[in-house]
Amino acid sequence: MAWWQFIKQNKMHISLNKIFNEAYKTSSGLQARLEELYPLVFNLNFSNVRTASLHLNKQEQIFHTNSSSSPQFTLSIDAEASWKILKEKTIPSKKIEGDSELALMFLMVLAESNVDLEILIYNHFGTVPGLLMRRLLNQEYSNGQSKTDNAELLSLQREFRNIAVRIDRLEQTLVL
Repeated sequence: MAWWQFIKQNKMHISLNKIFNEAYKTSSGLQARLEELYPLVFNLNFSNVRTASLHLNKQEQIFHTNSSSSPQFTLSIDAEASWKILKEKTIPSKKIEGDSELALMFLMVLAESNVDLEILIYNHFGTVPGLLMRRLLNQEYSNGQSKTDNAELLSLQREFRNIAVRIDRLEQTLVL
């Protein structure tokens, strides 16, 4: 069973407290600015994947693999929106449903923080996702990518896949 099928069948609640606490430590004022907006409940609609939700309040920050029945807003995240959020720190207004003012305030607080997203991902999700984030944030891709850019992107994906396979083999060797 693939991981996305497992997620679709099971309702998981993943605590993000540790990640948020680390972000609060690295960015002065982030916690106070976010707590002014709390409680937040919003859906994240990833293209081709089931809608998930985030529930944020002063005590807990939780990622739910199922959608919320009463979200304050919904962010539709596809390749274009991901690029704009990560690289340009903006999001097209057509990608926000519901209370767009609250959504924009939330995203603006995150954009103005000086949190190093690459290091957070590296510390909590591992080396390969951290390297992917570094590569993504360092590239200057545009929406109208040329064929050479697409070829370069495919080559990069193959390289990371090979690295991941090598790491898995190394881990298996160490376990045995």
